[in-house]
Amino acid sequence: MKTLTLMSRWQCRFNRALACFGISAFLLTGSSSATYAQLTDSGIHPPPTTGTYGYNTFKPGSAGFPAVGQTYTDPVFGSVVKRLTDVTGRANGDDIYAHHWSNADGTYAFNRSTGNVDILMVATGQKVYTNQTWGLDGGDIFWDALDPDKYYYFSGTNLMRRNLAAQTSTVMKTFPGTLQSVGGSLNIQDRSGRYFTVRYSGTNKVWDSQTNTIYAGSVTPVDSSGGWTTISPDGNYLVDAASAANESYSYPINHTTQTIGPGTMFWNLCGDHGDVISASDGKTYFITGNCNNIPAIYRVDVTQNEVGRTPAQVSADNQVLIPVTWTDAGHYSCVGKGTYQDWCFYSSESIIDGFDSSTAGWTAYKQEIIAVNVLTLEVRRFAHHRSRGITVAYSNSPRVSCSWDGSVVMWVSDYDVSSPTGYADLYTIQSPLGSVQPPLPAPTNLRVIQ
Repeated sequence: MKTLTLMSRWQCRFNRALACFGISAFLLTGSSSATYAQLTDSGIHPPPTTGTYGYNTFKPGSAGFPAVGQTYTDPVFGSVVKRLTDVTGRANGDDIYAHHWSNADGTYAFNRSTGNVDILMVATGQKVYTNQTWGLDGGDIFWDALDPDKYYYFSGTNLMRRNLAAQTSTVMKTFPGTLQSVGGSLNIQDRSGRYFTVRYSGTNKVWDSQTNTIYAGSVTPVDSSGGWTTISPDGNYLVDAASAANESYSYPINHTTQTIGPGTMFWNLCGDHGDVISASDGKTYFITGNCNNIPAIYRVDVTQNEVGRTPAQVSADNQVLIPVTWTDAGHYSCVGKGTYQDWCFYSSESIIDGFDSSTAGWTAYKQEIIAVNVLTLEVRRFAHHRSRGITVAYSNSPRVSCSWDGSVVMWVSDYDVSSPTGYADLYTIQSPLGSVQPPLPAPTNLRVIQ
């Protein structure tokens, strides 16, 4: 397999993003939270054009714009948005996407604004660890599902685990071949922390870390240069999504026989933009867009065999979550475990909202950070991400990403700053869905870099 560089992978994702959508209207249920700011209606809510938060004037350096670690309250939705980085004058380097850019409990986050892997404390935006090891690719780094102090990366034939507090790296497993990128988009570990998927010799395998067993069988990616392969949060499926082929497959994992079963083609109405969620109803879904016959975001059952069925039949077999328009792209990141395992975040990303453009003709859900409950269909609208010109550079795309437990949602935004090309900083909302933010860890050898 040809390993993608970070920049080439960005370009592939940007091309795929233009086939995805944002939002024109939601089907809404539920009510707003009394504690956590958000809107749950279906109205059109453009950002203000004048005043402190004017859409074309509220940006880094302007009056009232937060410094690193500071916040502002979104003037439309009421959420408290925190700024985590300041890379003014440079292009953004964060490979943020569906795989969790924040850790198991939302206390730490990756940051690649310097080209290296640094670790930020989400509560303050401070860099607590700098120049951390990252191996094969800056996109193929993965937080542990259970331990907020640890993450994984690939190095030659080894799956490595980085211990931040101790500042050591441990070989978790040496595989028979050189480890390759799995697409850099989704997770390689299930939420129990026990099962992993890795790729070598061009195919994906399943490894049981508890028994040190590589399962029989493998998955050959449909699109090894532009798609991704992941293990579902419940550990019961490998899911493979292709970019160019517009086909997605699931492969059941039998933990009793330690085998990978034959594939099922469950979706062929768009590419690989989306995320996999294992919900509380016991099912695993692909949350993605239909860019074939109906402009909508769908909850897709990964066990449904759609071979030979028409686009109309495939659409009818699955659940519409969000009706959309054709002029918006978007990214997804679903909660992997815990109380909020039924929720998936979405960043609606308008391809017609350029730098310094007006808000005339604004539509519902445009340029927003949103969450949807994939079972109840409840929608919560948190903030305008205010990133513009996503057709200019892929790194201008917000690329929403949540923590494993949903206690943090993150994205990048250029706030209408067009120079240098690709500039964006990292922002977050803590406890977007409720609950109390977990206490900060107390690592040893803590170093705060000003």
